[in-house]
Amino acid sequence: MYLALPVLAAAAASTVSTLFMALLLPSVAAAAVKREPPPVWMAVIGIAAASFAWFSSGENPDPFLSVPEEIIWTDKVSASGGLLRGFAEDPSGNRWYVNYRFRSVTERDRFFREGIAGHRFLIRAEREEPDPAAHSYAFDMAKWLRSEGAAGILKLRDAEPAGEAPGMAAALRRWRAALGSHIRAHFPESVAAEAEALVIGERSATAPDDERAYKRLGITHLFAISGLHVGILIYLLREVLLRVGVRTHIVRTGLMLFLPVYAMLAGGAPPVWRAVLISVMLLVPESKSGKRRLDLLLAAGMILFLLVHPQSVSKPGFQMSYLAAFALIHSSAILSTARSGLHQAWLVTVICQVAVTPVLLFHFFETSLSSFVANLLFVPLFSVLILPANLVLLALSFILPQAAGLLFTVYVPLREALARFILVCGELPLSVWTPGRPDLPLLLLLITAVFLFFLLLERRKGLAAGTVLGVVCCIVHAVPYTEPSVRVTFIDVGQGDSALVELPYRRGIILIDTGGRLLFDGTKEEGRGGYGVGERVVVPFLKGRGITKVDKLILSHPDADHAEAADEVLREIRAGEIHIGPGTIGNAGYADVMETAKVKGIPVKERVSGMGWQEGETLFRYLSPADTEYRGNNDSLVLHMEHGELRALFTGDLEEEGEKRVIREYGNLFPVTILKAGHHGSKTSSSAPFLDAASPSITIFSAGRNNRYGHPHPDVTGRLMEAGLPAVSTADYGTMTYSFRIGQSMMITHSRTNGE
Repeated sequence: MYLALPVLAAAAASTVSTLFMALLLPSVAAAAVKREPPPVWMAVIGIAAASFAWFSSGENPDPFLSVPEEIIWTDKVSASGGLLRGFAEDPSGNRWYVNYRFRSVTERDRFFREGIAGHRFLIRAEREEPDPAAHSYAFDMAKWLRSEGAAGILKLRDAEPAGEAPGMAAALRRWRAALGSHIRAHFPESVAAEAEALVIGERSATAPDDERAYKRLGITHLFAISGLHVGILIYLLREVLLRVGVRTHIVRTGLMLFLPVYAMLAGGAPPVWRAVLISVMLLVPESKSGKRRLDLLLAAGMILFLLVHPQSVSKPGFQMSYLAAFALIHSSAILSTARSGLHQAWLVTVICQVAVTPVLLFHFFETSLSSFVANLLFVPLFSVLILPANLVLLALSFILPQAAGLLFTVYVPLREALARFILVCGELPLSVWTPGRPDLPLLLLLITAVFLFFLLLERRKGLAAGTVLGVVCCIVHAVPYTEPSVRVTFIDVGQGDSALVELPYRRGIILIDTGGRLLFDGTKEEGRGGYGVGERVVVPFLKGRGITKVDKLILSHPDADHAEAADEVLREIRAGEIHIGPGTIGNAGYADVMETAKVKGIPVKERVSGMGWQEGETLFRYLSPADTEYRGNNDSLVLHMEHGELRALFTGDLEEEGEKRVIREYGNLFPVTILKAGHHGSKTSSSAPFLDAASPSITIFSAGRNNRYGHPHPDVTGRLMEAGLPAVSTADYGTMTYSFRIGQSMMITHSRTNGE
């Protein structure tokens, strides 16, 4: 009874914690069905619930915690261009996320030469508040910091190396960093990133295209150290030690001592500790009372890990790792039906993939369909060739570098050919199912279907199991297509523009601009990779809504804050066609997106004033530009949308001159319901005559928080106030969605309240 109290606490804490509890409760149901004693399950659920209740309480780190004058860098540090970022600890044991911009290349080289991980630094710093999440599907910095146990963010003004930090933990961090440096120095560049991922759990150097292919194929787990890797490592070490004459009990004791050290050297992720803790407990000699139960060992390992790192329960890796392991342990009856080794391998993939599907959809909005086949090929390949080869090559690089070099001449061409094969497979159609994040009732329905799937499969009713799960998945997929309203969403992309129009019943999806970074020197920062607004903000929103294709991508004009992220979006989202203004196809601002469109075969169409199209009851018209020569903001594509009584106007960066022409030529299309203010609320836009003609029910400013331009300009907001016209900004309210259904009033939702 007392063990159930934390469950109630978690349920009261938040909707998300209730969801997490629902993911664990099927384990209790499984124990009840099998008439097994449930105390261990209640203990696991109790501690997990208590941990999650603590995490979900939303308590922010102590705002009065003093800024330290000294830090010790952990091994979770990376340098991108001129920016150093990662986690560090102060002398009091508080953990911080730290940013530091190098003053020069010389300083950067000196820092890395003298060492960063496991080293002390004297600093002058100030605290920074994490930016709020752009929307409910986007990365949430504050939640991520809590999940990492960080007290907050430090922005360093000055930093000076002060030598090695004392203690075993700091030494292990230095060893891990040194091992990574050794790999980068002695492994060919094409395989070094993979070796770092497989040996020390460092995946920051993995190419974005490779990561994307791994996700689509459902083989990401092979590149993150987990039970498979730990098991192979134990097997190799045990065989080598026994063959050189080391006694069995010494090998066992040595492995028990080595594995926790290896867990820290491998990055200490939850899957690593899960595998290590279970392995250590299995290495302990059995008592005469009987065999140990794997489920009890797994539960014990989970409890131990949560007692030390309670915040880890919020991490997707933790949830999927333990959920898949619990599912496998309790699927022995299913696995016993295998008619061959290949059949058993396929059943293992099915069990793991189906078990974690609710978690995948909640966190990542999609799941791999190709994984059911891909793992049959890649798991044996990695188990027999890739991982052992990396371990052997690492050992040889220390003791026989010449032999390692010889083996590289054979291994590297094979691995590069495999990499090309993986990239090709990752582009196959229907590799991924992206229904978006189901709401709570649908998610609970899906969890129930997963439980019934296993129950029926265990009773050898495979057809019924597949039918139940398939029907529920079809329901989850179909729900967005039953929405009768028009949805107009202004996505918070910071200082930029991006709007999404979803027509009733998904008859059409139009994305207007994608946002991007403002670049003042014409160059992209070195090492930026794929971490732009498109990947981090726009794509998650689309996928969170279950959108994998837009019918039209409209780019109002080539400015970076409107179109720079378009190529990032097109890497993940298909487009039926791209609309641009006349005379802009060769503009440098469109270079990346035009190249991507060419590769993907997406038609690019120039549009001018007077053109348009109709989708069902919704009419779209372009009101600008009037000619075929692009001269700047006043030649932005301006789109007018009409659906029943709803009229929306998307103005790009249109300024006063262009506004006058639009009023003169299209006055009959005014007033409008929704106005996306031109040029983010610049004083050169939203003139008084234009606002008087438009008379919008709501005006949207798409602007960044605390932006350097002061958008929206006080003159513009003043004109709106004088006219009694309401206005809101994405800087204050985040992503905003306006839902309209003919004959009903408009509904408004936003991702945060003013000032949060």
